[in-house]
Amino acid sequence: MEELALTPRDKQDARIALLRYYSSQCVAHGAYLVAMAVGFFGLLAVAPLILGCVASISLPFAPELARGVVISVMLSIFIVLFIYILGRTFFWGYLTTAILSVKPKEESEVECESGRTTATFIQRLHLACVDYVREKHRWAAKFPTLRISTLALICFYLFVIFTIISLALLYLH
Repeated sequence: MEELALTPRDKQDARIALLRYYSSQCVAHGAYLVAMAVGFFGLLAVAPLILGCVASISLPFAPELARGVVISVMLSIFIVLFIYILGRTFFWGYLTTAILSVKPKEESEVECESGRTTATFIQRLHLACVDYVREKHRWAAKFPTLRISTLALICFYLFVIFTIISLALLYLH
């Protein structure tokens, strides 16, 4: 029913609104990547101070081991966050290109939450864009829906790998 009331100009305005939203998300995630890079280089600048503090604490094990663990934690957290934000940036970028040509979903294809009676045109257009990205770019479509537990598990695996590498380098040196 809503389709009858929408003019071509209204539909174009909905596309423009979504394009602006997607573009702003791309810019924001790009800024997050720049902030991550600045933070990483800042952390590298203060790493000797952090490692010096770790070495000054009396630990029941070797201070070299503690330094390896601290470096492993820093690297694993930064790598996981950087890859996550980079993936989300690609996702929003793909949505930005999809909005230009995707056909909106039909009202019957959209499941409404309880309390809503109809799906708006902009909602149907957004869902069509998300479905397009899920079909065409499956790897990028996974990033917005990643759970924190999955990210924490990946971070833990990277931490273990970096700790093993740092210990191997320590004892092989």
